[in-house]
Amino acid sequence: MKKKVLWMALLLCMVIFSACAEKKEKDTQQVQNLEFPGLTWDMTPDDVLKKFEMAKEDAVLYDENDRTTSFGIQDLEVFGLKAERVLFNFIDYSSFENMPAQGEGKRRLCQILVFYPQDADLKPVKENMDKAYGATVSEYYPFYQGLEDNATIRMEPVKESESLKYWSSSTLADVLAKDDLEDYKTYWKNCREGLNDDNWDFFKDHAKMVSVIFSDQEGETGKGLEWDAQNLAVYEELNAQIAK
Repeated sequence: MKKKVLWMALLLCMVIFSACAEKKEKDTQQVQNLEFPGLTWDMTPDDVLKKFEMAKEDAVLYDENDRTTSFGIQDLEVFGLKAERVLFNFIDYSSFENMPAQGEGKRRLCQILVFYPQDADLKPVKENMDKAYGATVSEYYPFYQGLEDNATIRMEPVKESESLKYWSSSTLADVLAKDDLEDYKTYWKNCREGLNDDNWDFFKDHAKMVSVIFSDQEGETGKGLEWDAQNLAVYEELNAQIAK
């Protein structure tokens, strides 16, 4: 009897340890990849709709074309405060021209925009984000996608302030394999407008795999959050092919 109780206790400890280890791994992944609460960057449109128990017909501003999908969800609570609307954007980078595995990828979640009411107090949101992601970074290099020939990459950083805060993950230079940099450059230029041979090194050294912006401002900029994981989506699409 004692031996049976001992084995049951041991089994219970193993289950608890396994659950704690799994939670720690998920928490670490959320911090490293700056994931939206409850979501991962490899999710498809159907995955996200299923996560929020929503039918495609019930989403707002649903739009789909040959390579992208986007939709919104209203009145969703994000970091402890109800947002007026949350927009989710997905891209299949394998569908872009001259990609190594043309059309063999999937539409990955790559951008999330959260819009709060203009009279909202975002202090609790910022506190919850600090708990989830840790310390902010002092500056941010935005990547501007303009109209075809006018697309540019900003060469000067935007500094953080009381109303603008930034979190970011690794740079491309931290992640990309040095032996494959030429291949990455060739294919990345297919995916990001404004990227060329002249600005690739600057982009590689400063662009982040994932970045998050907290905005607590009046007027056009507004009060909200933005997750940008477009570079991570390009990387995931290319990595398996280039690594072969």
